[in-house]
Amino acid sequence: MNALAFTAFKAISRQRLSCTPEVLTDIFAPDVNLVSWQRSANPLITAYCSQLAFAMPLKRIVTAASLQTDIAAKLPDAPGKAELLADIALQCDMFSCLMDCQQLGLRLETLSKAMCPKFHTDHLVCRLVCTYLGPGTQWQGAAKEDIAQATAFAVTLLKGSGWEGNEQQAIVHRSPATNLPRVLLTLDPM
Repeated sequence: MNALAFTAFKAISRQRLSCTPEVLTDIFAPDVNLVSWQRSANPLITAYCSQLAFAMPLKRIVTAASLQTDIAAKLPDAPGKAELLADIALQCDMFSCLMDCQQLGLRLETLSKAMCPKFHTDHLVCRLVCTYLGPGTQWQGAAKEDIAQATAFAVTLLKGSGWEGNEQQAIVHRSPATNLPRVLLTLDPM
């Protein structure tokens, strides 16, 4: 693709945000490279996540059905745990349905610094990102100076360069620069 065509596509690449989950299906539009379901925070999950301090991130290959046995035992028992597990199960179910896959790569971790502080694209098909605690993922709009940020609890799908036909239009994003702790969930189709 030549530079002129790339610039023209970047100018029409869209990010869609909505307070309804139906926005997630907009990821299949060829000119959309990010969708975000802006949800309200759940105070029980927020309180639970504020107590989490993983020594190592939880990384597992899961299915929506195996989630409880795969990660429940690894999380501490406290009020809000059941709600967090139910919310992760919902996201796993929705994302595996959207991506038409049985298995997902799950990562749940507490971060004390930016994991990916520089703007970049991912070489994968699509990634689901949900920040339960702390500032959410940031991304560039059509112009480099247009920076947007997901809210806590937003379910955001980032289209990567591995998406067929999206090799040059993957969403440019980064972790926010912050010293505040973040609890981050990511899901990748397998």
